[in-house]
Amino acid sequence: MDAGEQQLREIFEKNTINNIKAIIVYNQLTEELVKKLQKQVKDLDGIIRQYDSKFENINKQLVAIQTRVYAGGS
Repeated sequence: MDAGEQQLREIFEKNTINNIKAIIVYNQLTEELVKKLQKQVKDLDGIIRQYDSKFENINKQLVAIQTRVYAGGS
């Protein structure tokens, strides 16, 4: 292998190593972001369930009020 081929091989190896390192960093950042988003979705799901329960209770109260109001007939 002559000097030019050796130099080309070294450059190729260096670029390959740099690309692999960049992929590892990107994957780590992506994993962190996914975990953060999963937590946010879980938190939002909990909030939505709380509001759903509150709306259900309000709806029951509304039905009870309507029943009383219209119980006398019209």
